[in-house]
Amino acid sequence: MGAIHKLDLTSDVTHLIVGDADTPKYKFVAKERPDVKCLLPTWVEALRELWLEGGEPDVQALESSHTLPALHKLRICVTGFEDMAFRKKLEDLVNANGGEYRANLTKDVTHLIAKEASGAKYKYATDWNIKIVAVEWLAQSLERGMILDEKLYSLFTPPAERGRDAWIRRSISASSLGKRVSDGDAVLSGPRKLRRVASTKLSSQNVGLWTDIVNGDVQTDKPNHDQWSEQLVLGEASMQGTSSTNARAAGTSSDGPSRSSATTVKTPIPPQVVDRPLRTGIFAGKKLYLHGFNEKKKVYTHL
Repeated sequence: MGAIHKLDLTSDVTHLIVGDADTPKYKFVAKERPDVKCLLPTWVEALRELWLEGGEPDVQALESSHTLPALHKLRICVTGFEDMAFRKKLEDLVNANGGEYRANLTKDVTHLIAKEASGAKYKYATDWNIKIVAVEWLAQSLERGMILDEKLYSLFTPPAERGRDAWIRRSISASSLGKRVSDGDAVLSGPRKLRRVASTKLSSQNVGLWTDIVNGDVQTDKPNHDQWSEQLVLGEASMQGTSSTNARAAGTSSDGPSRSSATTVKTPIPPQVVDRPLRTGIFAGKKLYLHGFNEKKKVYTHL
């Protein structure tokens, strides 16, 4: 359907299809890549069905309906909160964001949100290796839209320090303005950052090139002479100079110039050899055969 599938999470990846959130790729996107859209596997099938039906599918609408919920596949229990209204609010937030609220702690619970490090639920969760987090983990995971690193929300961490550096809070549009280096760009260093910049420049140039070709709104100028036409001009100038020299020699005898040679013949100006700059670019040194373009589009491809 025209997309590119990549096995590695490179800097040009735009979408991540998630089957399990407990993976290095998911955790890296949650912390470092707010520009990547995390989607359910059903998004691909839904997009394929609409594509087979014909027409242009609404990709953005499909992305919204198949976005990965923030608490996808999590089973969450809480302990230590005496305020029943607050507990009900936590229950509603969990169920509304892809999770499953559990009133009782069982071994298949994935997370225990605790107010303090005490109580029966806390003890059993510790024995069963269930992840125990502070309530800030839930709030900030919902804000990010993804599951954040539970280790940064320990009950033994001061509340003001919980969730520090859990994810990069930045605007995607602001990072593309180029006014200052964002935190995400600071992570990219060396050859990886250079490849990202070069890829961005090439992509913008290609979009403009093919947009003009498809639309046909090309301003046509008279094409410059190529190497073959220049050699032809130089050859004609050389032949004219030789013929003029022979004509003067024929009109001159040992007794002096004849009457026919009374007209003065101007000496031809030697041809100027123009140094053409070397062509550079991604197609330098390549020979391309054009087919299917009209004259306007052919002229544009010489650029």
